[in-house]
Amino acid sequence: MAEINVKWSGLDTLMEELGATAEATIDAAASAMKTTTGQVQAKAKQIAPKRTGVMAGNINVMPVKKSSTSVTGTIEAEKYYSSFVEFGTYKMHAEPFMRPAVDWGQSIFIKATMDKLKEATTFK
Repeated sequence: MAEINVKWSGLDTLMEELGATAEATIDAAASAMKTTTGQVQAKAKQIAPKRTGVMAGNINVMPVKKSSTSVTGTIEAEKYYSSFVEFGTYKMHAEPFMRPAVDWGQSIFIKATMDKLKEATTFK
């Protein structure tokens, strides 16, 4: 199983700079993370090699986890051989699909977070 976790921490410093409450900042980041993980899931399914389509069909998003200072989004490729495809083995070359999807989604996450934070803060 290949699993990618994206964790954004340091939100307490950001909210001080923007004049936002902790709850508003975490909620904004969680909302952006939920949107982004869905888009990254779709991109990973698109990129994944497809002999039968089973591996791509088993790329799932887990619920977003929030703490007082961080937000974590998880996308899982649940077939046991997904990590062999992602990273390769000594017998086969790697065909990454999760890491490129996450790289693609970083700018989407940042933009979505900034848009949500603008709605939740005094900073406009």
